Amino acid sequence: MKTAILLVAILTLCISKTIAQNESKKFSVGFGFEGGVPTGPPSDLYSFAVGLTIRFSYHVGPGFVTLTGGALGYDPKSIEGEPKKVGLQIPVRAGYKYIIQHHFFVMGEVGYSEFKTYYGSNGELLSINHGSFIAAPSIGVQFNAFEVGIRYGIDFSNGGGGLFGARIGFNF
Repeated sequence: MKTAILLVAILTLCISKTIAQNESKKFSVGFGFEGGVPTGPPSDLYSFAVGLTIRFSYHVGPGFVTLTGGALGYDPKSIEGEPKKVGLQIPVRAGYKYIIQHHFFVMGEVGYSEFKTYYGSNGELLSINHGSFIAAPSIGVQFNAFEVGIRYGIDFSNGGGGLFGARIGFNF
């Protein structure tokens, strides 16, 4: 019993030391898996979106200046009489991640996104693309190198809409 208590105490101290070191890092890079459900007009065409993102963070004040980029694929819904239209979004966002309290954060990002729609017509693969300004407020928790957040991505063009989603990230 004493050995188990000693082991738990040592592990707790090691984890606390690791967390403190990561929060004081000046620069970090993180990779994340994202997924979500489209809202507004895009929800008529797509059922969900999944993708990967990379985030660069620089410690300034009580939080981090961020630069995020990546790619999200949109799964098409079947609409009778219409070809399926697969979507690909490539966003680039900059923002600030404010640490509210140890482990908890709020973040706001703004940026630009290219959205490509791919579909087949008469045996050919066609695409349409458009760009738009985007914003993404989010909240989440961060433990050591692990981060989980939820966000709402807002698209300011083509009738609006957005993506309500989650991100699971790993920071190095």
